[in-house]
Amino acid sequence: MKSTVSEPESWKRVIEVEVPAEEVAAAIDRKLGDYRRDARLPGFRQGKAPLSVIRQRAGETARAEVVEEMVREAYKMACDEHKIEPVSNALLTDMKNEEGEPLRFTLETEVDPPIEINGYDKLKIKPKPRKIKDSDVEENFKSLLERFVEFKDVDRPSKKGDFMRLEYRKVEIDGEERGDLRSYNPDYPVEIGGEGVFKEFDKGLTGLSAGEEAEISVKFPKDYADANAAGKSGVFSVKVLSVQEKTLPEVNEEFLKRFGNFDTVDALKEEMLKGLEEEEETRARNEAHNEAVEAILKDNPFEVPPSKIETYIKMMLEDYAQSNGGQIVEPNEQMMDSFRVPAAAALKRIRVIDYVAEKEKIKATQEEVDREIALIAQRYGHEFDDLKQIFRKNGTTNRIRLEIRERKTLDFLIGGNDNN
Repeated sequence: MKSTVSEPESWKRVIEVEVPAEEVAAAIDRKLGDYRRDARLPGFRQGKAPLSVIRQRAGETARAEVVEEMVREAYKMACDEHKIEPVSNALLTDMKNEEGEPLRFTLETEVDPPIEINGYDKLKIKPKPRKIKDSDVEENFKSLLERFVEFKDVDRPSKKGDFMRLEYRKVEIDGEERGDLRSYNPDYPVEIGGEGVFKEFDKGLTGLSAGEEAEISVKFPKDYADANAAGKSGVFSVKVLSVQEKTLPEVNEEFLKRFGNFDTVDALKEEMLKGLEEEEETRARNEAHNEAVEAILKDNPFEVPPSKIETYIKMMLEDYAQSNGGQIVEPNEQMMDSFRVPAAAALKRIRVIDYVAEKEKIKATQEEVDREIALIAQRYGHEFDDLKQIFRKNGTTNRIRLEIRERKTLDFLIGGNDNN
């Protein structure tokens, strides 16, 4: 048999195969001979039935099996001969299978297109961390206090800064009652003057005490999340269940000890400063990583096989379902379309990293892998040797190696050169 290969797309290989008629006929005869040895036909001893009888009874089946075997063999031989490394199953098209004629068929498959990346070692991209200000630390400290805030009912009219628990008694949108909204009572207190609260609500709730009722008219913005209310007028009949003051925790020795061995607020804030600086360094480094990959792809564009994109999307959905304990959702075409661009970008990023890592011989050392495992063991209270054995058996060690290699490669792109 002979084969020719064309490349209509960088990621596509079309293999055209022709098998001489006599080669096909010989293969069919051999197949019929196999049938004959095992055939048990009335009037004939096993293996002694005339070949013509076998051909009459099983000729079509034999030809079909021979063609199927030749397609598989041709695909393997063509891939070996033309150095094709498929990333998808072959698609059989244009079969011409007439008795006495050469067998002709076409196979289509996808490959990772060969790439040559230039200029990756000349990027002038560096992390640009933002300087952490005192105000950032203060905001972080304020957020910490907010985590331990307490709400206390007060017996007085409400004022700005108070929180109110409400019951919706009636809701109308453009004069039409909305029972679904009436039953949707907020299970969280509404802050007077708080972010996102309608100004009409602020005004209508101010000065009310627990047990009082009010009608509040509002004008919904055109971009309101509920399309049935967007741009329309509404009237909320509400009952105040309680008025509450927000009380921040007292910052004393007991409070400080919750977060470590801190004797003073300044010591806690100093630790916060270090944490914020580390977070900013990480953010800036990740941003530089992304910028470097984008710059490489801009100067070295290449395509991704469609089948790899589809497979990657399904893998993403499976991982999401498993992590959320839910069933895997079969994606529709609209969902697939929305995922194709980010999936292609992720696959291109992987190829760039693989290319640079191979060129620069970047890999994870055993010491780096052990260090990563030791950190995980410490974090979750495991013995290092035990966890190392578990990771080796379940494949986690290989994943850790790839993650370290990726991190080192990305750092190399932005100026790092520790690739041992």
